[in-house]
Amino acid sequence: MRSLKVLLFAFLAYGVLEYPLEAQTSLPISLFERYVESLQKQVGIPGMSGAILQNGRVVWERGFGFQDVEGAIAARADTPYPILDLTQTLSSTALLRRCLEQHYLQLGDSVARWDPTYPDGDDTIVQLLSHVSTAGGFKYDAARFGALREVVSQCANRPYSAVLAEQIFDRLGMATSIPGTELLEPGSADRRFFSSGTLQRYADVARQRAASYKVDNRGQVTRTDSPTGPMTAASGVISTVRDLARFDAALGDGDLLQSSTMARAWENAGAVPTGLGWFVQRYNGERVVWQFGLTRDAYSALIVKVPGRGLTLIMLANSDGLAGPPYNLSDGSVTSNLFASLFLRLFVG
Repeated sequence: MRSLKVLLFAFLAYGVLEYPLEAQTSLPISLFERYVESLQKQVGIPGMSGAILQNGRVVWERGFGFQDVEGAIAARADTPYPILDLTQTLSSTALLRRCLEQHYLQLGDSVARWDPTYPDGDDTIVQLLSHVSTAGGFKYDAARFGALREVVSQCANRPYSAVLAEQIFDRLGMATSIPGTELLEPGSADRRFFSSGTLQRYADVARQRAASYKVDNRGQVTRTDSPTGPMTAASGVISTVRDLARFDAALGDGDLLQSSTMARAWENAGAVPTGLGWFVQRYNGERVVWQFGLTRDAYSALIVKVPGRGLTLIMLANSDGLAGPPYNLSDGSVTSNLFASLFLRLFVG
């Protein structure tokens, strides 16, 4: 880890010296790309896709390495990956849009009011959204957040998968995103809410998703099973950086949430490092909202937004090198991550 940090700082120092002052006034995209490519090789990520948005417009997108090492299939901006915990940003948006803004629920409602099977009657919806324990302290728990799936289903009177598809994917034209692979199982009760054409498209996306890999300390790459996890409010979605860029642009344009709701989602829920479905912190005087995803020896994901600058970084990978140890992102600080730190140092200062 120390050697990677040294490498990052050396890169940044070199970039400042290499580029004249007038060039530094615009986004240093080519410099960022070179650093990411070097970091990808140093960390040992087999395949990775990334995009940067400025004011809702994609200004850079690229794939690095291979989505399928054995087949020598290159990673691209439209390569599907399981996005893991990044699903929280989508499901929280769907909940706030479909349930809160249409006055079906209040954030202070108990989870048990909407899901009588939920085991802790004291937990509230806002506590699950912000990873706040019943006692009031911060505790990141994706499984607990995932229970919001049933809350969304009850308030919308439709399965969570259908709400996510209708409110987010279909609305934004996210054609290479699927709510979860459970829909591909013939016995899934939710299949009746989707056309045969949509289900076939979902199957095609699932079939095209990047293979997953374990990378050992020597950099040896081994293919692993491709776990996607259960379809909950916290995990299960498969998507691409190109589709997630559509989602990000819609958030910035106000096409999904009212400005007051968006502000609430992107502010700290008390003395914790989280808002509603997002982590929230400060960097160099700027608010940063972000989320990560991680399945050990399989996949990792990262989204970092600087709303005051209109900037967003989206990255997906087919190993755990993008967001896994030693970063400990569940503690609530994105600056521990090399890729996020590179983005923030180059584009924010």
